Amino acid sequence: MASTSAEIIAFLLTISGWVLVSSTLPTDYWKVSTIDGTVITTATFWANLWKTCVTDSTGVSNCKDFPSMLALDGQAPADTHPHSPLFLPVGFFPP
Repeated sequence: MASTSAEIIAFLLTISGWVLVSSTLPTDYWKVSTIDGTVITTATFWANLWKTCVTDSTGVSNCKDFPSMLALDGQAPADTHPHSPLFLPVGFFPP
């Protein structure tokens, strides 16, 4: 009985994880910054996992797709680096 409840809880956690991942990956605005002029905002920059875009004050957008994960800035790999020693040992434990 305990095994069945543990499997149900694990399944529900898995489904909730997929829902959260599916809702965050399509988001365009992971990182947003603006350059303000004296009167109006002159440019807005935003980036996500696949592209970086710039919109000027006239509303014209210019987007650049990243050709690969290696083209990302240094911040993305640095975000996961402190947790890396935890990933490998936890992966060896059986469910």
